[in-house]
Amino acid sequence: MSDYVYGDKFGGDKIGRDKNVQTGGSGSTFRIDNSPGVSPAELDAAVGELRAFVAQLAREGVVAADGSVTDAGAVVTAVRTRPERLRALARAVAGGASDGVLAAVQGGVATLVTALVGGM
Repeated sequence: MSDYVYGDKFGGDKIGRDKNVQTGGSGSTFRIDNSPGVSPAELDAAVGELRAFVAQLAREGVVAADGSVTDAGAVVTAVRTRPERLRALARAVAGGASDGVLAAVQGGVATLVTALVGGM
């Protein structure tokens, strides 16, 4: 099979909007992601939400002043029981902006919360 790109097809059968499967060869799957990503405003909202959440956890004594986790179990419980507080963060992580969020909000708890939100 020749390797050619024509429109939104990659040398094989079109399947769905973002997935193409090569036919007649090794059966390789190619993923084409046409998602628009995360806007700067959405990223700002996610960062603000994460900072507010970390501050709340610090007031509760679950996080030290330097952002390190003192009680990982309590952080996990807080994320799972209060998902409404992390909607913008969840959208940003789903849109592929977890690195951008973590660049703005550093610390062990930020990494933990972002990972937990990404796995929800």
